[in-house]
Amino acid sequence: MGLALMAQVIVACVNCNCPPTRTIYFTNSGLLLKNMDLSLTQSMVTNSATISSANYGIQVQLQTTLLTMGKQHVNWGLMQSAYACSCNEDEFIGKESISSLKIVSNSDFDISHPKNTDLSLYFKARKGATMISIADYIKSLKEFKYDNKYAFYEGIFLQATPTTSKKHQFKLIITLSDGRILEAETTEVELI
Repeated sequence: MGLALMAQVIVACVNCNCPPTRTIYFTNSGLLLKNMDLSLTQSMVTNSATISSANYGIQVQLQTTLLTMGKQHVNWGLMQSAYACSCNEDEFIGKESISSLKIVSNSDFDISHPKNTDLSLYFKARKGATMISIADYIKSLKEFKYDNKYAFYEGIFLQATPTTSKKHQFKLIITLSDGRILEAETTEVELI
């Protein structure tokens, strides 16, 4: 029985053709924002000028610049050979982390939040099947060393309805751990 198992491992590993794992170092260099609509069945990204405030979100794409890349050496010992058929993914390491995220609007949101005041408490970040506060999401990025390249990619979603003005163009301001600030604006949207 042990001989049969060893034969299966050897045959399986001969058929594997895994490339070497790479360590890729990058820096965040910009932002790209897209409006999202939770009511859409497929891709939630939309160009619609009118969205229900209960379904409104923003997809954040961090633009990155490659700094360096290195190949990790593969050690072909017995244990690694047994796992060679499930190839390891490249490891992405950011030069800096996200320290904070501020969201402002070009219009008055409500009586307490005139234009250009921080609205980040009115938004939550999607993390898998759950929604969490922006502050907790940033904290989780640091604790679990999540790949910042994909931070906020699942979207941040509005949790309140504007009462003063219905048309908004949101600006996101991300502060990085090295002190740099990345900014971008959404297209104008009417929240009904």
